[in-house]
Amino acid sequence: MYLRVTRARWDPAKHDELARLVPEVRAAIQRLPGCQDVRSGVERSTGRTVSVSTFDTLEHAQFSRDSLGEPLARLQAAGWQGEAPEIYETLQ
Repeated sequence: MYLRVTRARWDPAKHDELARLVPEVRAAIQRLPGCQDVRSGVERSTGRTVSVSTFDTLEHAQFSRDSLGEPLARLQAAGWQGEAPEIYETLQ
C-alpha cells in the first residue's frame, strides 16, 4: 500500500468557500483506481492544509492531478495552491 501526502495553502479568509469545495475533490480522488481512503486537515489560522490518501499500488498513487478534472479546477480557481505530492510505501 502507498500513501500520497499533499500539502497546500489557501487564503484563510476564504476558508469557508474552499472548505465547501473539498468534498467534491475528495470524491474525485476516491473514484480513482486503487484508492482506499482519503483524509484532509486544515490549520484555519494559516490556511495550510494536508491531504493523505492511500492507494493499493505505486502507479495508482502517482496519478496526475489533471485526472481530478473540474472539482480540482474549481478549488484552484478559488485560490488553493498545492505543492508536489509526496508518496511513501507503507510499512506493515
